[in-house]
Amino acid sequence: MSDIQKLGASRFMPADYSIGRYAATVPSETTLEDVLHPEYFGNHFSVFKQGMRIDVISDDMKLDCELRVVGVSKTAAKLRVLRVYDEKKAIKQPTAELTLPEVNHGGPHHKWRFLHGGNVVQHSFDTKEAAEKAAEKYLELLKGE
Repeated sequence: MSDIQKLGASRFMPADYSIGRYAATVPSETTLEDVLHPEYFGNHFSVFKQGMRIDVISDDMKLDCELRVVGVSKTAAKLRVLRVYDEKKAIKQPTAELTLPEVNHGGPHHKWRFLHGGNVVQHSFDTKEAAEKAAEKYLELLKGE
């Protein structure tokens, strides 16, 4: 027989059951320092368990990190950073050329509208100019500008 100490059965369980995984969307401009403050998640300590993971993404997508709960009490939590997205180290994606949206009149119900890839994205514009302006904003959103 081997002298290797084997892991006990009670220490090997489905991860979602024993650890738990949560997602938190935080307001734009929230920093890593903000979410690491021991009281930041104060309204949610009742669901915190030692070892659980929290994926944090800010509304402006500038903060993207994964945290581990190391310890928790009724008033504070100690968190460990597992991963932080770093734009400078990220793999650069090739810039794809997007097809331009098409603006046309869709009849009395749709009025002026714009389509992208043959799908109606938005309709009910009173003027062609309003539909064109909305199509430009839509294209900027797709490009991430």
